[in-house]
Amino acid sequence: MSEPATYSYPRYLEAKRTVDARALNRRVWSQFVDALAARGSSPVCVLEVGGGVGATVERIVEALVSRPVDALDYTFVDIEPENVEAARAGLRAWAEDRGYSVSEGTPQVWTGGPVEVTVRFAVADLFDMADAHEGPPYDALVAQAVLDLMDISDALGALAPLLAPGALWYLPIHFDGVTALEPRVDADLDARVERLFHESMVDPAGRRSGARCGRRLLRHLHDSEAALLEAGSSDWVVVPRDEGGYPGDEAYFLHHILHFIETELTGHPELDAGAFADWVATRRRQVETGRLIYVAHQLDALARSP
Repeated sequence: MSEPATYSYPRYLEAKRTVDARALNRRVWSQFVDALAARGSSPVCVLEVGGGVGATVERIVEALVSRPVDALDYTFVDIEPENVEAARAGLRAWAEDRGYSVSEGTPQVWTGGPVEVTVRFAVADLFDMADAHEGPPYDALVAQAVLDLMDISDALGALAPLLAPGALWYLPIHFDGVTALEPRVDADLDARVERLFHESMVDPAGRRSGARCGRRLLRHLHDSEAALLEAGSSDWVVVPRDEGGYPGDEAYFLHHILHFIETELTGHPELDAGAFADWVATRRRQVETGRLIYVAHQLDALARSP
């Protein structure tokens, strides 16, 4: 596909479903689902922050169908209204396609399937949501690709009081310091772009955990009162297939990754403007001709509250 004229973040989230599905660490995921089902709660109560367009809701419901769980109460929080609306509509369609009857209004209740599901949607900042919480504690907290954007200690400290004793922390897809784009354009320029892009992930005030979030998250969990149950890599790997195309909408996903890099680094004093513009254009042509290979190293973690 050619470079999009405009960029849509919900479409990017949809496009990366297949990328995430390949990437998620199976060992971490399996332990999470087994431990969640073993909680014995009815309903099992899950809080997801930074929920995006609802892919993790679908994945958890599918996994619980084969477990001894008859009801799931899911609180879905995202700061972006367009993400929440996309998730609300997408989850309705997904559930109905699988034979559920889905209620109108809020919350969204799915009945008639192997698991009765209640989904409560909220547009909120993580910290505001935590401050306002007055309901019962949750059995699990899910935060995928979220903690890169904030201080890990502050975020987990705000969320911890919302969880029941022994609750689970499922924290997948956290970036850990490697971006690889192949084939090379120019070795020196490629290395400089990667370094500067990673540096852009840290703000001067220290409110974001930055490009090495994954290892910092593991260290934080190891040093905290929570028990670190499992961890493993969850690398994004996007490669063209033999016929020269990408699976699903992954060409759009790659264009959006290049859009992130271009947006962050255009005008950077360490980059020659013309050379960088040529670099971006070359990378886009590699996507359009089915030649670009993209790898991003990430980590998944599973922990249990004391």
